[in-house]
Amino acid sequence: MSFLETSLQLFQQKYAPDLGPEQYAHHTGVDREGNPMSGALLWAKAEAQRISNALVTGTTNMVDAELKLVQKLHERVRDYVQWYHRDERYRKGVSVLEYGPGTVRAFQQKTLPVVTALRGETSRCTLVDRSKEFLGDIAQLSSALGLKIEIIRDDIFSGRRYFCDDEAAFVVMFGRTFGNLAAPINGSPPVEAVVETLKKISNSAKRCWVAISIGSDLRRDVAKSYYEAHPEFQLNVFYRMKAELPVDANFDPEAFEYESDVRGEDQFMQVIHTAVVKRNLDFCLGGKEIMLSSGDRLHLKNSFSFSELFFKKCARRAGFVSIDVLSDNAGSDIHVLKRVD
Repeated sequence: MSFLETSLQLFQQKYAPDLGPEQYAHHTGVDREGNPMSGALLWAKAEAQRISNALVTGTTNMVDAELKLVQKLHERVRDYVQWYHRDERYRKGVSVLEYGPGTVRAFQQKTLPVVTALRGETSRCTLVDRSKEFLGDIAQLSSALGLKIEIIRDDIFSGRRYFCDDEAAFVVMFGRTFGNLAAPINGSPPVEAVVETLKKISNSAKRCWVAISIGSDLRRDVAKSYYEAHPEFQLNVFYRMKAELPVDANFDPEAFEYESDVRGEDQFMQVIHTAVVKRNLDFCLGGKEIMLSSGDRLHLKNSFSFSELFFKKCARRAGFVSIDVLSDNAGSDIHVLKRVD
């Protein structure tokens, strides 16, 4: 869907499953004081602030925690693929597919060591993301690294097959991207949504291993404070709409405020990222009249966290066996899975 179509869906249905990836785009939207509201810039600012806060307070930072877990992954990745015939593996290598690689820095710190460890004569690296900015930055880097990198702009949850049947692949999804899966607001565990998404990921290659980063901290108060610390990032899409889309002067990006609505139990937690309408709005977008009332709640995207047991159960239902779980025991896990042939 285009950004216009996704925006119309959000206003007309109060929920747009494809909106999450649009938040990371660079755009020229500004707030009332002229401050840039680019999603890419606000995300970088938020991450830098979180790391700084962690250094000052001594608390666990999600970015740093995942980097430490990924280091363990780098050290063990050759053991994970030991089922692949050893002579063939060393000659051909194992290809790497990453869903949502993010920034150049993230790619270099998390993914590149995996690619290097599994590199062979015919192996390759495939990166899939909706963000043309992130993909473009990494594409410029690939030649300097001497890597064969295939850049694909696509929905990371499309279920597309990226490798031939005789090609082995190690699939990675870092940054807790899996937690952004599309699902309605529900007080019950999202079993079917998790299972179906894992099946789509497994379809990327006939023979594959998967490493998925997830959040496992189910404390609601921690989640609320984490996300509500940077409301401008969550709301930047409204400034992008004003800058890029055919919308009339009655549309006001300042008419929305951010709220994290948290649901869950001992197996999962769902953070419903919500834009609350502060006053009545009547505007025209792409030839469609949109009427919003004060108090309307727009479901922007999700951030799920899962217990280790729940995620393992869903993985089994999706056709995986669990090889390893890397955990910092403070809310960050990486599940390593193997597809059952």
